[in-house]
This record gives sequence, C-alpha cells and structure tokens, in this order.
Amino acid sequence: MSTLHRTQILLERDQYEALTAIARREGRSLSEVVRTFLQQQLDQEQQAADSRLQRQLEALELIRQHRQAILDEQGGVPLDLDVVEMIQQGREEQDAFIFDALRDHRD
Repeated sequence: MSTLHRTQILLERDQYEALTAIARREGRSLSEVVRTFLQQQLDQEQQAADSRLQRQLEALELIRQHRQAILDEQGGVPLDLDVVEMIQQGREEQDAFIFDALRDHRD
C-alpha cells in the first residue's frame, strides 16, 4: 500500500450514515470505504479523460488524412497562401466599401 496522508472532510449526515453502514456491513473502516469510492471516481474521471484524448487524436488523424488528400489533388504542392495578408486585404476591402457607402450617403 502506498503512503497514506491524513486529511479531514466534512460529510452530510446521510453521507456519513450511508458510508458507516457500508463499512460495518463489509467489515472495513470508514476511511477504507471512502478511499475505495474516491478511487472509483478517479478511475472514471481518468477513463473519461482518456476517451476525450482518443477522440481528439482520431479527429487530428482525420484532419491529417484530409490534408494529405488535398495535397495529393494539388500534385503534392501545398497552397501558397498568406493568411495574414488575406485577412488584411479583406479588411481593406471592407473599409473601402464602408467608406464608399458613407460618402455616397452624404452626397
């Protein structure tokens, strides 16, 4: 068994009574029952985290496959795009559109 650390927790009356009843029925200490329940919950949390990670990795693999399919369609040459430049160009076009609309409205 690993090293145990002393801690104090506050339980509601019904929680305490249910846990002590389980401990008596199973011939275990209250601390052991609480540790068992905590470990079960921690295991469930870890399984959920592992499952989320697995889904994320699968999604990334799907993205990689799509990227490779696009590259294959392009003859293995990635698109030469400057995203920052495209955003800046879009902003400039939108600014010009708004400016023209305001100017036309004044006239």
